[in-house]
Amino acid sequence: MNSSKQLIFNADDYGLCEAVNQAVEQLISAQRLSSVSVLANGDSVNTAVSFLLQHPHIDAGIHLNVVEGAPLNPPSSHPWLTNAQGELAGRGALLKRWLLHPRAVTCAVENEWRTQIETLRNAGLTLRHADSHQHLHGFPLAYPIAVRLCRDYGIPALRWPRERHSATARRLSGSALHASLFVSNWLTPASGLRRNAHFLGFRHAGHYDGAALLRDLALLPGGVTEVALHPSAQANFPYPAYRGDGELAALLDAAWPGHLQRLGVEMIGWRDV
Repeated sequence: MNSSKQLIFNADDYGLCEAVNQAVEQLISAQRLSSVSVLANGDSVNTAVSFLLQHPHIDAGIHLNVVEGAPLNPPSSHPWLTNAQGELAGRGALLKRWLLHPRAVTCAVENEWRTQIETLRNAGLTLRHADSHQHLHGFPLAYPIAVRLCRDYGIPALRWPRERHSATARRLSGSALHASLFVSNWLTPASGLRRNAHFLGFRHAGHYDGAALLRDLALLPGGVTEVALHPSAQANFPYPAYRGDGELAALLDAAWPGHLQRLGVEMIGWRDV
């Protein structure tokens, strides 16, 4: 077992909007991020891709999404995913449809995710890891698709969003996802794919400030921990409940590298796993 503490700081939702892009790019320029997950159907994905092509030392990943925004495939080709306005219908509606029409929805999800991966690859990105919006890939209906696509496209790593946190409230909020991950792992072994040993950020990404983040990092076990962040240059945007500006400020603090050194934490990227 790896006893050293290795940390991947990953910014989710890169490409969603300019406020997110601005924050992510500030953190990359300050050497505070090693990894990003790109939202291929985001409004600002083109500027995100352009930035990453100029910064190849950052590990780009695909943030698979079938729960928010507009699909890349025409809504008419996969009506199982969308609402009357042609937008993705949301996780709750999707899961209900998936249970009622498993084959049709599985096909639609896989086709949309393939299109998202191919869009980023065709733009010139090398995808080193994969995860999903709202951790959808952790559910048993979606996990086999994510594993299959990683193998098909040579994406070597897949996020394991299993948070082991001592706070009772956070353990309880993650219980459904944890149960789903157990079933997913049992039904679909992801042999050959790399994954993190530990995870931070479930129901907390977008809410971190410096003190809260340091409290979590002080409890890190040995091995590779991925921390999912949602930084933003604007408070309460793009999601009203999020304070991504607090995450941005915490990581830009000049004292931050010293905090990590004091905690005995080594920053790595997905390519190092």
